[in-house]
Amino acid sequence: MSAIDNLSTYFMKFPGIGTRQAKRFVYFLLAQDPRFVAALAHEIALLKKSIAQCTMCFRFYPHLGGGSICDVCTSDTDTATLLVVEKDTDFESVRRSGSYAGKYFILGGTIPVLERDPASKIRIRELLSRIEQGAADGLSEVILALSANPEGDFTREYVAKTLEPVLSQLGITLTTLGRGLSTGTELEYSDGDTLRHALKNRG
Repeated sequence: MSAIDNLSTYFMKFPGIGTRQAKRFVYFLLAQDPRFVAALAHEIALLKKSIAQCTMCFRFYPHLGGGSICDVCTSDTDTATLLVVEKDTDFESVRRSGSYAGKYFILGGTIPVLERDPASKIRIRELLSRIEQGAADGLSEVILALSANPEGDFTREYVAKTLEPVLSQLGITLTTLGRGLSTGTELEYSDGDTLRHALKNRG
């Protein structure tokens, strides 16, 4: 394969990127100034060195040295609520909306409806551990903020069923976002008003 085909193959690994889009990316790079391509390559190489994954909420954050826990987890925010989202972009959407002031947990995705080993697709064990840890700090509510689509609904049901025994034992309430979210909506594409309404009407 040529260098064009090789690079296209890598771009096709990106979420939602097909063959045509991957090729367009490659030809775009070929048309750019060499300094642009060099700067892009530098930023990609720097990404893994400067960004770490929080060992508490599992989001990616700028790592400036020190501990392995992000600034949101160590900040003086409400410890009574834990918002469970699918991915980092969902976390950013909720933060940007200003509608929530508690702690977060990144689940790591959703579960395909016909998946035979659901636990392998999300951080369910880590979530259980985080909840047990949070109980000692006054955690009283876990909010499942997942996309309003078939995979999100399936994941929500699986997570709720798995968490139920532990939450019942610890006296922690489980809620989900209100239907301010339209069916089929992914959380990261929801505007601030919609997210605020969904959080306000959770149940």
